[in-house]
Amino acid sequence: MIKIFKIARLEISILFYSPVAWLVLAIFMVQAGTGFFGMLGSFQELFMMGERANNLTQLLFPGINGLFDKVLQTLYLYIPLLTMGLVSREISSGSIKLLLSSPVKIREIILGKYLAIIYYALMLIGILGIYSFIGASIIKDADVGLICAGLLSLFLLTATYAAIGLFMSSLTGYQVVAAISTLAVFAVLKYVGSLGQSIDFVRDLTYFLSLSGRTENMLNGLIASGDVIYYLLIISLFLGLTILRLKAGREAKAFTVQVGKYLALIVVVLLGGYISSRPLNILYWDVTAQKSETLTPASQAIAKQIRGPLEITTYVNLLDQHVYAGLPVSRNTDLLRFEDFRRFIPGIKMNYVYYYDATDLAGNPNMIYQGDIKGLSVKQIAEKVADNLQVDLKDFLPPGQIRKIIDLNPEGNTFVRRLSYHGKSSYLRLYNENNQFPEEAEITAAIKKLITPNQKIVFAEGDDERSITLKGDRSYELFSNARKKRKSLINQGFDVCSANLNIADVPAGTTLLILGDPARQLSSNAAERIQHYLAAGGDMLITAEPQHRAVVNPVLRQLGVSLSAGMMVNPDKNSAPDVVNSVYTGTYHQFFEQMNNPYATVAMPSAAMLQVQQKGFNVDTLLQSGTNGWNKINAFDPSSTSVTYEPQQGDEKGSKPLMLTLTRKVGNKQQKILISGDADFMSDNIMAQAYNFPFINGIFRWFSDGAFPVTVKRPAPTDNAILANRKQLSVYRWVTLWGLPALIIVCGAALLLIRKRK
Repeated sequence: MIKIFKIARLEISILFYSPVAWLVLAIFMVQAGTGFFGMLGSFQELFMMGERANNLTQLLFPGINGLFDKVLQTLYLYIPLLTMGLVSREISSGSIKLLLSSPVKIREIILGKYLAIIYYALMLIGILGIYSFIGASIIKDADVGLICAGLLSLFLLTATYAAIGLFMSSLTGYQVVAAISTLAVFAVLKYVGSLGQSIDFVRDLTYFLSLSGRTENMLNGLIASGDVIYYLLIISLFLGLTILRLKAGREAKAFTVQVGKYLALIVVVLLGGYISSRPLNILYWDVTAQKSETLTPASQAIAKQIRGPLEITTYVNLLDQHVYAGLPVSRNTDLLRFEDFRRFIPGIKMNYVYYYDATDLAGNPNMIYQGDIKGLSVKQIAEKVADNLQVDLKDFLPPGQIRKIIDLNPEGNTFVRRLSYHGKSSYLRLYNENNQFPEEAEITAAIKKLITPNQKIVFAEGDDERSITLKGDRSYELFSNARKKRKSLINQGFDVCSANLNIADVPAGTTLLILGDPARQLSSNAAERIQHYLAAGGDMLITAEPQHRAVVNPVLRQLGVSLSAGMMVNPDKNSAPDVVNSVYTGTYHQFFEQMNNPYATVAMPSAAMLQVQQKGFNVDTLLQSGTNGWNKINAFDPSSTSVTYEPQQGDEKGSKPLMLTLTRKVGNKQQKILISGDADFMSDNIMAQAYNFPFINGIFRWFSDGAFPVTVKRPAPTDNAILANRKQLSVYRWVTLWGLPALIIVCGAALLLIRKRK
């Protein structure tokens, strides 16, 4: 050990007797600081203009163009300048023979030289530490754990680069060749992960060897044992290769023996990497202040209830526009989407089924092939797509075979995952949005659905109610049954279907019956079935438009409620008079958190006031109109910019109830009923209003006692201000970008002059 430190000390002295080491330190400090203070100045200007920004630590350090991100992009350029002469200098000067014949072990020589570079790497990290200290001092409630994890990640990456550079230096006596070769190896290790992705074994091997993406988790504050061990294994691999390379010059052994040693070392490293990367063997440490790299406590609690294997089968249709996301070349990226859940459900088993099928060839927007398909069969189209994607059609099941396994017609034969656990199943889909993949809320909902009683929502049909299958302004399809919409109920843990109550009873297992604005008089059968359902304690949601009060009032009167005559009017000249911006006045704040915003309103076109006659329910007003509006009895022109208040005609001014909740105890169950004097607030053309969709989600969260939609809300980051003023930032900038680099240059120049004089 003493010899290792002596060799390291000698190498450090040689390193700092060269101007390169000093220049690299100065340039590194200026380059890192320029971007860092540029970002700080930009955010300070933003705050001075009254804007806000949360999560400043993330934005200034690992974020795009942050300090760590910038360093990550250029770090590989510095290391070859430092490592290129470690061994090649000895080879070119001939001193390598003296080293090999000295009473010093080759292992000690290599470790000593490597320790010297690690010392220099610590100096580079120390420079970053200066900026990190400044950032932690001037950012309000800075996330120190995130900063420390980033520094650790960059140190391990630098140490890995150094080991590679040391090995390449041992292969040649030319320092420039060693530097260029080191850069070449960096490039290979960065892009090797993209090679052989269509072959399972090769994909796993190249993914392990790839440096690309290894730093992101740690830079963002998640320290995983698999990533740390990866760096240590790669460092050990290249140090071991360097030792074997120099031993080969000292020992006269058969070529096969030497090759065997190299192969044995590589196999041991790969085996260690394979074992350490298994989900059951990985340990995680989220050092961020908000635990932002870990599932929320709600998701963790659900995930921990899974005991045993959770099977996720992905059905990939060659003809679907999202086929590439499920192909073998994208497998590793796809598996990473469930990495957060693997931490708590190590028994996740991922299966992939490849097929081709299409139920609607003409004008299908989900098809990847949009060319002329006239006269082409499904197989012929599949052959064209397979040729374009360079995949073998034989690897994809034909329509006849896939239909025997599973019926994917309800899913439109699009990209879908089926989760299976203890005989229950749920689905995850891709969405027609910028971010098309399910996130924590959707995955958690799908898992929770496997371990909780089904939430079955039934929409009544048969009397011109709002449709959940047709697309249109009046429809309820988007919020309930749109498979390609993330926030749709069907993607948030609910089972959604419709039933014609004129010909059939309310389906068994129904947890919520919705009567959505029937436009025709209910038949006696439908009315009787609704009455029986309510008498049995079933939950129900009833919406109606003012013009349909005669249809719905017979049902409402059983509950002690009715739609009054007239229509609510909004006096705001900037909007249509029949569009009422209702305010939340309910008491279920835990289910309607976003409605606690004082500016939150729910748009309700053509709303009717509700009247209550007590019938044994606890009544709560969920939404009511503003105080400036009124209930207008006579008809008026909705396109008019002014509507007259006519008290002599019965108009009533003031805040009126527009949505009510009714609750009562029926047996051992709490019955819940919601009645709305407007049906359009949930319709496809209105629900996109700012607070309508969150409010709709709150309704169904209330009906399900908070079970669905799943809430994965995190506390807001508190690092949202810069505590230093412009003058203080200028001082920091001057000291770090001019003072310290100049001091480094002066110290280096002085040391070199003193050495030259001696």
